[in-house]
Amino acid sequence: MRPFKALTICVFFLICSDSYAQLTGTSYSEAQKSKKAIWTFDYTETPSFASKQSNGSVQGLAVDVMKKFAEYVQKTEGIKVTYSYQGKDHSDFNGFMQEVKAGKGGVFGLGNITITEARKKEYNFSPAFIKNISLLCTHIDVPTLSSLSKAGEAFANFKAITVTGSTNEKAVLNLKAKYIPTAVVEKVESNADAIRTIAINKKAFTNTDFTFYMDAQRQGLPIKRHPVGDESSEEFGIIMPKNNDWAPLLRKFLTAEFLKSSDYKKMLYAHIGANGVKLMESFGKK
Repeated sequence: MRPFKALTICVFFLICSDSYAQLTGTSYSEAQKSKKAIWTFDYTETPSFASKQSNGSVQGLAVDVMKKFAEYVQKTEGIKVTYSYQGKDHSDFNGFMQEVKAGKGGVFGLGNITITEARKKEYNFSPAFIKNISLLCTHIDVPTLSSLSKAGEAFANFKAITVTGSTNEKAVLNLKAKYIPTAVVEKVESNADAIRTIAINKKAFTNTDFTFYMDAQRQGLPIKRHPVGDESSEEFGIIMPKNNDWAPLLRKFLTAEFLKSSDYKKMLYAHIGANGVKLMESFGKK
């Protein structure tokens, strides 16, 4: 074999190895013996849930839930937990899901991860830590839709912006199939990409989680919510590889009592804000 060919092959395998590097963390069984654990957090960039800040820190509701879980583990199990944030591309939702799925041991995926029966077959899930509100959104100049039955005419030949591998994709495709058959599907990698697309395209629509909508409002992006498309049927949880044996302990920690606690309420107001809490409560009364 010629030297330059050997070098090319080595570089190729190094690149592939880096692309599919396995995330690992200390298992619960190991930590019970050593009384120490290193957890690995991967996350999908999600405003209010898990988002990198300008100072380099990662903050959000899902992050704080896991920090409280670490405190619980220290208190109840005597295990000291440290953690690090890893993952190749936090803006690539599908890549993030695959990374967590392939992880080993104490690996946890944070963000706006909808709990579904299909995903339960491939991941361990925590109990839900919040209920999502999904919103039908367009550019602000699009007239407000009065009824979903009129979407076919109002959004005729619009682009249907979907996030590959997400429940957003399923929701948008359902809207297209039921109401907007002329819509042309355009795939993007994240909810943030979907929001940016409708902010510059007056003939596009998407379905997005309420935190992305509220973040877009804070940024002053020209997008609009169409209330007739509001839906609150999804719940978010922490995902883990199937081999993660911390899952039973996380279920023991993340109870209905915790979600009613003052600690949790402080987290909600800190990360979701008063307007977000108000929106959630309005759906809770329906």
